[in-house]
Amino acid sequence: MNKLYKVHFLVGFLYALFIAPCAISASLTLEIQGHENNQGQLHIAISQVKGSLHDGTLWDDLESVRKIIENIDTEQALQPNIHLIIEGLPIGFTCIRLYLDLNNNQLLERSSMGFPLEPVGFSNNPSLFNGEPTPLESCFLLQENANLQKIELKRHKKRKRKSKLGVVIN
Repeated sequence: MNKLYKVHFLVGFLYALFIAPCAISASLTLEIQGHENNQGQLHIAISQVKGSLHDGTLWDDLESVRKIIENIDTEQALQPNIHLIIEGLPIGFTCIRLYLDLNNNQLLERSSMGFPLEPVGFSNNPSLFNGEPTPLESCFLLQENANLQKIELKRHKKRKRKSKLGVVIN
């Protein structure tokens, strides 16, 4: 009997350690701002860290969990915030990238320099000054409950240059 008890304990321990966390799912509430009365398709990519999260982690190192396309209609475009609830996500370190496709062509339009021409956003709202943020800057711990991410869509701002005569050039 004692041997059987040890086997059951070991099986229960392994289940709690490896299988149970995979079975637990979480819901995530997104509050998105910065769409500036624009209609279009909101493309949301939710990814999770496969191993450990460190400075060298790249977006390609993440595992895609869910891709969502949400149409922003006239009524939603007039609201200051867009609220979405996403159910059934696995718990763990999660990163979100999204963009508002203003012309509904399913692509993030970019300038010749590679800057996004349509509004983009990332979880944790990192600075976009140096370009696309790293996963380390964008990841958060998705837990079993109380998950809220407020994401502000941002657009690349063209720098205004001054000519030699002091006139502003766009």
